[in-house]
Amino acid sequence: MDKYKNGYEITSFPAESFDGGVNGSLRKGDIVDVYALNPETELLELFAENVYVSEVYDNAGNRITEPNGVATSFTVWVTPEEVESVNLAVVYGGVHIYLKVQ
Repeated sequence: MDKYKNGYEITSFPAESFDGGVNGSLRKGDIVDVYALNPETELLELFAENVYVSEVYDNAGNRITEPNGVATSFTVWVTPEEVESVNLAVVYGGVHIYLKVQ
C-alpha cells in the first residue's frame, strides 16, 4: 500500500469473468495486476500492477460481500500515473485481472 502514500484515484471497470475464474473470485482487499489485449499486437499487455481492489460487483451491479458471488466489475485504487494506462486497458476491452499472491 506504500504506492498510495502520495495519493490515489478511484475508478471502476468490468473484466472478463466466468464461474471459477480468478476474476470472478476476487474480493475487497485483493491486490491485482491489470492486463488487456492490445489490438495492435494481439497480445496481453500489463497496464497496471499491484492495484488495490476496494469493491467488487456482480453482473447486476450489486456489491458482493459473500464468498460465493461471481465478480464481474471492480472498483480499484490507482495512482495518478496509472490512470491513463487503466483507462486505455478499458478502451481496449477484454480486461484480465491477475491476483497477486504472496
